[in-house]
Order: sequence, then C-alpha cells, then structure tokens
Amino acid sequence: MKNLGISIYPQKASLERNIAYLEDAARFGFKRLFVALLGAEPSQEGIRRDYGPILKRAKELGYEISCDVNGEVMKAVCGEGYFGNFDLSFFKEMGVDIIRFDMGMSEMEEAFFIRNPFGIKVELNMSMEIDHVAGVLAMGAPKHSVMGCHNYYPHEYTGLSLEYFNRCTAIWNKHHLRTAAFISTQSTEKDGPWPICDGLPTLEMHRHLPITTQLKHYVGMDTIDDILIGDAFATVEELEALSKVNKQIINLEVELVDGLSDAYKKILKMPLSRRPDTNDYFIRTIEGRLFLRKEDIQPFNSVDIKRGDILIENNLYGQYKGEVQIALKDMHNSGRTNVVGHIKDDEVFLIDTIKPGQSFGFEY
Repeated sequence: MKNLGISIYPQKASLERNIAYLEDAARFGFKRLFVALLGAEPSQEGIRRDYGPILKRAKELGYEISCDVNGEVMKAVCGEGYFGNFDLSFFKEMGVDIIRFDMGMSEMEEAFFIRNPFGIKVELNMSMEIDHVAGVLAMGAPKHSVMGCHNYYPHEYTGLSLEYFNRCTAIWNKHHLRTAAFISTQSTEKDGPWPICDGLPTLEMHRHLPITTQLKHYVGMDTIDDILIGDAFATVEELEALSKVNKQIINLEVELVDGLSDAYKKILKMPLSRRPDTNDYFIRTIEGRLFLRKEDIQPFNSVDIKRGDILIENNLYGQYKGEVQIALKDMHNSGRTNVVGHIKDDEVFLIDTIKPGQSFGFEY
C-alpha cells in the first residue's frame, strides 16, 4: 500500500471547510488528493477561481493531486487536441500531478496524451474487463506515467462485485502498474459530485462497512496500491483510525472470550502466517507449534467451533499443541481445541483474503 487519499468537491462546501479537511487528512498522513472537474465551470477562469486556492494549499501540504476530467473539460481548458496532443500547460500551472480520464480515445491517441512534455501522469479506468492498457503500452506510453483507477458508485447496489473487481484488477497487476480504488465514509455528511450520494465505494460490499474494515480488505487482497476516500467528508475520527491501520499485513479485530488469561493474550500477539498447505476447515499457522510446544496449555472453553473463531490446540492434541488457527467453517469440537476468541462479525469475511504464506495479526 503506497498512499491513502481523500476527495474534495469544492462546489459542495465552503473554501474554509475544504481547506480544513485537507489539513486534517495531511495531519494523519494522507498523501493523495482526488478532485473531480466534472462539476466545475468548464473554463480556465472558473477552475482557477473555484479550485485554485484548494490545489495551492494541497501542494503546500505535500499532496499528489489527481483531477478527473472528460472531453468537455479538456476542450474547454486545453482547446481542441489533435490525436491526443492536448496543451496541458494549464494543469501544470495548477499543480496537477495526475489526470484521470475515460474519454474513449484510441490506444495510440492515449499513448500520445501520456507522453506529454509536462510529466503529468495519466490514470485510466480500471473498471473494465478488457486489456486496453496493453495496447496503450504497446503504442509507446511510458509505463511510469500510466496508472489505473477504479470507478466509484454513488447509487446503492451499483458498485462492483468482488469477482468482477478481481478480474479487472488482475489485468493491471499483470502489467505491474500502479493501481487505485475507493472506499466510503460512514459519516452522515458524505457528499460527492452529483446530487445523489449513497456513498462512493468501488466495491458494493464495502458500502455500509466501517471504513477501517474496507481498508483492511484492500490490505488483505494486496492488489491495490492507493486507497482513496471517494466521498467528502470523512470524520476526523475516521481519518485517524485509517492512519492507524497496518498497511503491510492484515490485522483482524477479535473479541476475546471472558476470562482469557494473559498467557493466551500473549500468544495472540505473536506474528503469525498461514501455512502453505491449505485446507477447507482452518487457517493453520506456522509459528504456534514452534514456540509453544513446551508450554502447558490446559483445556479451556472447548465448545463447538463457529466460522471466525480463534483456536489454540491444547495439551490433549499432542504434537499439535499450541497451533493457532482460524476456523473457516463450523465444526464439532473434540475437546482438544480451545476457543479463545472470535473475529468481529464485520471482519469475518476478511479471512478469505489470507493467502498461503501471508502474514496476519490480531487486534483486541
């Protein structure tokens, strides 16, 4: 995970409110700013007036700025471009680092556009299951200037399915290109570029989840580089919480069973990784049996097992004693397994992202 980012829609709030949001997010380590010019007055004067002070402050705070444009905006700001040869000097003047567009130009035209003399990167639409970018690269677009970004979806039930998202993203991962996607605030103040905004996630399954859970899902999948909050305004509490999420490994929030001893809690703070030989019933870990084989692990809370339970094999399991596991299915407990906690309901689905050999941890 390279960067966290926010989105701002200047026409939807006062300059003071937008600047305060920029400063709050910067304080918590956010590095990318997404602005949609689709709702702007389509002229250099209008954009300079409405967006200029915000983009100036963003550059002062160290943000990498991406602007979403369409054909109307490009013609109004840059004039008639021939064969992708638009004059991007205005964007350079405004401090724009990335132009995101989905204008339907040919692969050769897009390659010309990407080879602009100002070093402005170009972000193409990732939410299509076609390998369009292969043609753009083949036409000479420099790979370091090509990025991909998924769409966001303000209408409830219209976000991408996980299966479709994965197929689209795999195309970009194959080319080793930088990728981005959106998560959504749960704030009641959320807004976007259009009158209707039921949140602005990329994945429909994320729409009503805690914002930290959405980010953890992307961390676990490990296929997206930059995660942007699609709607404004996330709360300060959400910004702070996102800044504290481990961006390297997935940490699952667990509820421990009552009466759990400090010894068990210490075990659950160990660095853990999934064994490479997988099965359908458990995520088995490598480390527990290595470090706990001499420990006395008495039977405790050996109740039947539910999906999402955190398990530690007790003394009765012989050579398996100390193995830490996550249950993938409901199972009968033979009495040789201690159920020591359960992954928070909102995060149980995250266990499906833990791949063989992948590290993970627990939070409680």
